[in-house]
Amino acid sequence: MKKYLYYPGCSQKATSRAYEEALLAIAADLGLELQEVEDWNCCGTTPVMAVNKVLALSLAARNLALAEAQGQGELTELVTPCPSCWLALHKAQHALADDEEIAGKVRASLEAGGYSYKGTIRPRHLLEVLVNEVGVEAIQQKAGKPLQGLKVAPYYGCQVLRPYAQGDDAEHPQNLEKIIRATGAEVAEFPLQSACCGGTLVATRPEVGYQMSADILRAIERSGANLVVTPCNLCQATLEIVQRKTPKFLGHKTKLPILAVTQLIGLAMGKSVKELGLQRSLNAKRCLRTMGRETAA
Repeated sequence: MKKYLYYPGCSQKATSRAYEEALLAIAADLGLELQEVEDWNCCGTTPVMAVNKVLALSLAARNLALAEAQGQGELTELVTPCPSCWLALHKAQHALADDEEIAGKVRASLEAGGYSYKGTIRPRHLLEVLVNEVGVEAIQQKAGKPLQGLKVAPYYGCQVLRPYAQGDDAEHPQNLEKIIRATGAEVAEFPLQSACCGGTLVATRPEVGYQMSADILRAIERSGANLVVTPCNLCQATLEIVQRKTPKFLGHKTKLPILAVTQLIGLAMGKSVKELGLQRSLNAKRCLRTMGRETAA
């Protein structure tokens, strides 16, 4: 059992709690022990960074400082399922190490709150940990109910690969494909795998955001996929929500199930619908029917 510090981020406790429910359902079986960082706060993601860079980096740095104190030098790897959170933590780590002017302001903010950070924590995204630490062979061995016959589209979104592609190739990513094959499913290749879903634009410029997601869904439909898997909680929510608008943007209705990567693995492991939070899906009935799990509990 390998231990990691764990930063859930806000959405894992709210709109995307199914992603975390599935993670906690599969973690022990995959040899992961996750120690949640105590008193964590919002990572200072994109909206904050757009308004106040020092504030955003200070919010992320506080989480790094908390993780460092809790790990006591024994636990130094901090795992998060959210690409936006991972990116915020990673940016703060880089700023503190490489940008003397910004680092001084961020460290002053930490000190004002009674915190300090030595720089020993390594932020990691869950997808990369699943592939490079747990390993696809281990996932395949735990897949007691392999998903043969399903064609799964791997959708990365933008932030898990850009500007940093930890443990994968930004131009030709393969981590999701490896996991799909490990579950016994077939990969549905399609363009726009790493295109932005328009997530934040859905709230601010909906016509633009909806069209961006509709373009991705159109490409996925053409691939013949039965469902979509993503490592991003915002992408999962956006692609589900936008499907209610697709008659306007695609000319027809579509109800593709959108699963978090933890849910896909959990299904192959035989976890229940409730354990994986599948009942929370906006396309829950279609999702369960696709899986042949309509009566599962």
